[in-house]
Amino acid sequence: MTWTDRVDRWTRTHPIVPDGLRALAIAVLMGPPSLDILQVATSPAWVLWTAGLCGFAVLAAVVLRRVATEAAFIIASLAMAVIVALPNTVVRPGVLGLASASDGMEIPLFFLPSSAVYLVHLYAVAARRPPRKSLLALGMGVTGALLCTARTATAYGALPAGRLTLLLAFLALVAAVAGTWAVGRFHFDRRRRLAGEVAEAAERAADGERRRIARDMHDIVAHSLAVIVRQAEGGSAIAAKSPDRAAQALSVIAGTAREALADMRGTLQVLREATPQEAQPSLAGIPALVERVRATGVDVRLAEQGPGDALTAGADVAAYRLIQEGLTNSVKHAGPHPVVTVTITHTSRASIVAVEDDGGHAGRRPSLPGAGAGLRGVRERVRAAGGTFEAGPVDGGFRLRAEFRAGGQGASR
Repeated sequence: MTWTDRVDRWTRTHPIVPDGLRALAIAVLMGPPSLDILQVATSPAWVLWTAGLCGFAVLAAVVLRRVATEAAFIIASLAMAVIVALPNTVVRPGVLGLASASDGMEIPLFFLPSSAVYLVHLYAVAARRPPRKSLLALGMGVTGALLCTARTATAYGALPAGRLTLLLAFLALVAAVAGTWAVGRFHFDRRRRLAGEVAEAAERAADGERRRIARDMHDIVAHSLAVIVRQAEGGSAIAAKSPDRAAQALSVIAGTAREALADMRGTLQVLREATPQEAQPSLAGIPALVERVRATGVDVRLAEQGPGDALTAGADVAAYRLIQEGLTNSVKHAGPHPVVTVTITHTSRASIVAVEDDGGHAGRRPSLPGAGAGLRGVRERVRAAGGTFEAGPVDGGFRLRAEFRAGGQGASR
């Protein structure tokens, strides 16, 4: 995790600190001109002090805009209501760019620059609260704009262009309120949409992981049990005649079971760790796999040509699982004494992996109900690795074949 990630995480868990800095920055920007207006105003002291305190309340509430959004908005709204209700004040010509008679111009106190901070609170409600509360805040903002316009009428209503001025003022205030609210809702909808996309992506990833675990479990259990069953059947048949060979069969069963248990532990580790470091099988483990199947009495012939350096990690795992599934199917479904050929060919353009059996002396046994899940899992692995997959009967036997283009390129089918 980089230092920027740490800072971002810390600020999200301690929102008062960045919001306090934000309030301080707004105070530096809005405070001095608001104080300047109050200093040159001719209203009674209690009016000016009340306006100043209410303006400070609106500003200070910014600190709470994320930890207590609704409370901050209510505080700001009440403070603004008090400011709007205060009597108008008179300022000398030239303040705020106004020009008037020599005795100054009368203005409502909500003209203080600090009043604009109210929009920060409106944005916070629109961006963080559900639609019903957000619409309520918008209604309060529009009502406030109407009250401000009515208050402005007491100062400018007597002007020749007073009605037009009031209309323009009302439209400007409503535009500011509605625009701020719309931006807040846009960000609210955007965050909700992004959260939905993240949740959907996480669900897809979890579903993919579940599928991968199911395929791995099938590959491990199906292969190991096929070897164990074949050894157990053979050992039972020869136990009385050849105890030594029966003991050898038991040794193979024990070794196969231990290896299956280790593989299952590695696979299930992903259910306990967020970032598992699981060792994936590869073609380097094929000779050991072939030897275990040979120990069951199956004639397995391995032929490998060329280096497999161009295979991607995903293709390497998929190729291993294809060979494992092919050997498992031959042990389970081929007749007695089958001959199984495992061919691995690497060229500069592609890697081809195939497992083919001759069906055994009595031909292949019919598949059991539910068979085929392993082939579907292998097909998915191969396609995910960018390879092509074929499976089907050949000359009384059965063949599985996959081709992976160098570098993982190529269309799947």
